[in-house]
Amino acid sequence: MASIPLAPCPPDSPRFPRTRGKIRPRAIAWFGFSSFWGHLRHLLASAIATDSVDSRQWMVPEAPAELLGRIAAVLGPRGARDAATLAATMGGEVWIDFIADTGDDCSVSEAFARLLAADYSFDGEELPRGDVLIHGGDLAYPVATVREVSRRLIAPFNRVFEPVADWSRPRVLLSIPGNHDWYDGLDGFARLCQAPCTFEEGPELADALHPQTNENPVLAWAHAFASGKQVQKPGAMAIAGYVPVQQASYFRLPLARGLELFGVDRQLRHVDPRQCAFFDSPQGAGRLVLLPDPARAWGETRPTGKGALEALGVDPARDPTIVLSGDVHHYERSREGPSLHVVAGGGGAFLHGNRVTARGAHYARDVEFPGPRASWAMCARLPWHLATGRAGWVITSLFAVADTVALRAYFRTSLQAGVMVAMTTSVVVAIGTAFLIGSRRHRSRVFAFSALFGLATGALPVAIGVFARAAGFTELGGTEAGRVAAIWIAIVASTLASGAAFGAMLATIARLSLNLSQPFAALGEPGFKHFVRLRVREPADGPATLDAFVIGVVDPLGGSPPVLVDRFTWSPGASAPPLAHPSMGSGRSTIASRSAPTCQDPHSLGPRLSSISVC
Repeated sequence: MASIPLAPCPPDSPRFPRTRGKIRPRAIAWFGFSSFWGHLRHLLASAIATDSVDSRQWMVPEAPAELLGRIAAVLGPRGARDAATLAATMGGEVWIDFIADTGDDCSVSEAFARLLAADYSFDGEELPRGDVLIHGGDLAYPVATVREVSRRLIAPFNRVFEPVADWSRPRVLLSIPGNHDWYDGLDGFARLCQAPCTFEEGPELADALHPQTNENPVLAWAHAFASGKQVQKPGAMAIAGYVPVQQASYFRLPLARGLELFGVDRQLRHVDPRQCAFFDSPQGAGRLVLLPDPARAWGETRPTGKGALEALGVDPARDPTIVLSGDVHHYERSREGPSLHVVAGGGGAFLHGNRVTARGAHYARDVEFPGPRASWAMCARLPWHLATGRAGWVITSLFAVADTVALRAYFRTSLQAGVMVAMTTSVVVAIGTAFLIGSRRHRSRVFAFSALFGLATGALPVAIGVFARAAGFTELGGTEAGRVAAIWIAIVASTLASGAAFGAMLATIARLSLNLSQPFAALGEPGFKHFVRLRVREPADGPATLDAFVIGVVDPLGGSPPVLVDRFTWSPGASAPPLAHPSMGSGRSTIASRSAPTCQDPHSLGPRLSSISVC
């Protein structure tokens, strides 16, 4: 297969294409009923985890040498041989692809699979498809059940991979689970990512590549529950050309001399004691740590990822480490002492834009994809997006019910009755807004903001009713039918206004950096997909080096060309470069450098880290 030349990453711009998929299953609406089902599964799974039901305690991970031997056996037809490290098994150089957060819109998943399946070239350098594929968590949305993994990941991926699969030369699949995988108790994750035991008879390949799932899972569950049976599911699922090799949800692997790979599973809360013991006593100078969620994102420290590093005894400010993760659906790279933090959650799920202002950021980002201008342009569409129900109908339906009750009370009873209903709505909206933003992190600002938004939202339907009566709309046509029609018009107008107000609230909290996850999740943007192609080299003399090429596409369905988002080289065996701390008082220069970074001399940052910012 001929390699595809990569174009330079386009500059950060508020204008970009936004082609959406039209093939079912389509993207999950974050405030839709399917996503609401996912949130309920999250609550249930968290309650189970809180009660100390932890299936990781039953897992027995392989020793690193044993896992390496299994990988070498799979990659034997690709030239692997017995050696002490993964790079050495492949003759001193191994290519690895990293993806995360897949399985949302079916059309986007298929386009992303085409992006992943290709060989590329840039500036005269060949970037072949990886011998190993690592999935960084969240196989499918909203819950990684067998059905959703099959529909949103396996089917679109295999439409791309089956025609080009070389069955005589398979590749390796390694994975760590994310929170959406744990919402289903790792059932879907295990059927795709866990290697069969030696005494098990593997499923038919055709059945694994094209698993048959229940079209009505709720009815299937109810029937099985009523009859005392078990819901029938496919025994295994497979991505064409890839072989899973791990037994546990976490793993450890010698990548190269002085460089180890840690694949960590923090379940829904913490890294368990058994896993901490498993990762104790590092066997090299540096580590590539795969986390289900980042220790840094959006210019802020993330407590769950940071807690995972602390549980493992990894201090990026001291220990040479690359912290690589998904969960946040954008690309971001930053430095901490001798270490790098890389967030690469662009595997196909809805887009999380980046921080739209540098004010209040705790650290500088060297590269972002998308940039702040494009990210804010997305947020500016939130009022219309929410008002028209494009983010899902749960919020819109709730506003429609509340506004109808308030307007009926006003028109049928009195202004005081309408105000009482409005006050109740205001309290409920204010409490919900505080929880949505995250009341623990920004208490004083969140409570004031939530109270103001609650009052404004509660007052909207009554204000529209007062205006309609004062303007004479309630006497439309002088007939009872006209009055009823006018009241319904007021209800529709207030519902649209409430949705627009909710969207404006989301845009405001993004602008203030109170919460960036919810606004971008509500948008459900399909663009800016990417993955990381890693080359690990183990020279005969000298330290191991890791070269990373971040390959992306701005509009995966609109025909935009693949671009090189970022490129950097890192080695654990040299001295560290100086850490450039962001200036908390001058955000403009930080934004300017992120919007249009310039290419640098690969050696200008010192012998440890060379970086070429392409996007």
